[in-house]
Amino acid sequence: MNELQKVIRVIKKVDETAPHHTLLVLDATTGQNAHSQVGIFKDMAGITGLIITKLDGTARGGVVVSLADRYGLPIHAIGVGEQPEDLQPFIAHDFAKTLVGLESTSILEKEME
Repeated sequence: MNELQKVIRVIKKVDETAPHHTLLVLDATTGQNAHSQVGIFKDMAGITGLIITKLDGTARGGVVVSLADRYGLPIHAIGVGEQPEDLQPFIAHDFAKTLVGLESTSILEKEME
């Protein structure tokens, strides 16, 4: 964490308004432990958004809802595979339909089948 804070201090020397966005990438298989990670990183690094990976291999995708609710952070993207093209924009409506088992046309639903 000290190294991360140092990086932020160095960036601020170049641009006082930086960093403009700080995204935390979380593994969805972390489950409820993600709450402590988000809390720590929000305090230490001022994260402004989340990317959630490994949603194709876990039933714990519900943590996305509780994280967004508790911390008020936007989910920018989700990962549903191992390839770069498997990282896709987060579409809340599609995610919610998939989470509760309703029909959806999202890539996430196809990957979670």
